Amino acid sequence: MTTGSTSSANRLGTRRRRRIGTLAAGGAVVLALGLGACGGGSDDAASKPSVATSSPATQLTAFEAVKASAKSSQEAGSAKFSLTTTGTGQAASANVTADGSFDSATQALEMNLTLPAEAGGTKVTMRLVDGVAYLSGAPLTAEGQWVKMPLDAMASSGLDTSAMDPTKSLEQLQGVAEDVKEIPAQDVRGVQAKGYAGTIDPAKAIEQLPAEQQTQEAKDAAAELGPIPFELYVDDQNRPVRLSETIAYEGSTVKVSMDFYDWGTSVAVAAPDPASVKDLSNLGAQMGAGAAAPAGA
Repeated sequence: MTTGSTSSANRLGTRRRRRIGTLAAGGAVVLALGLGACGGGSDDAASKPSVATSSPATQLTAFEAVKASAKSSQEAGSAKFSLTTTGTGQAASANVTADGSFDSATQALEMNLTLPAEAGGTKVTMRLVDGVAYLSGAPLTAEGQWVKMPLDAMASSGLDTSAMDPTKSLEQLQGVAEDVKEIPAQDVRGVQAKGYAGTIDPAKAIEQLPAEQQTQEAKDAAAELGPIPFELYVDDQNRPVRLSETIAYEGSTVKVSMDFYDWGTSVAVAAPDPASVKDLSNLGAQMGAGAAAPAGA
């Protein structure tokens, strides 16, 4: 293989690994796509009959119940969450656990992540405050120190920031296919939860996004992913208490499970002391420039 072809192959491999990493960032592949934003798209699909029978508890079909759960979570606004992801193949770096809380109205978030063994198994704390991401912990910073980057700077550089918002894992249920069926109820953190299983159509979900979010990378990733199997458990108010997904990609898989609890909890997230913060606003531009390097470089 020539030097040029080797370089091109390496870049292709890097892009594929980056896509897997991007899709798995924050724990869930579909989070990074920001699929099916709440309130986006047409409500026509919600009126279509499901292949499943009606749920006696909700008087909704299984399909309708899953669609409604995204709205229910939006109305509740805030919650605590616990996340576990495991990956195989090139997605092995997706093995992370996290606990935190969020408020979708203020877009505030605090999350404590345990990184995969490949990254040293260290812990990182992330806060989202007023459109700025703050991160602290090895290997990023010393103890008590933080780095920050505005989300708009990351997004303008082509870096998808929706992975930082756990509500996206619920919003993307708007892209659910009509194969939803009821599954046996399960106890989730002491809550007897109704269960549903089906698949999410990434391409369909992308079509429901605002035009500015329908990026080419999101479309490409959606096309390559194919249907995403999921299991959703909801409480007696149809609020999600557990969402599990399995994503297969080029011989790799990412299994994601996120529990939601204490819906409506008060979430107060403060920015760190400015004296302890290093500004990395230019990092997104540098990474974006690197990603956009011409094929012959």
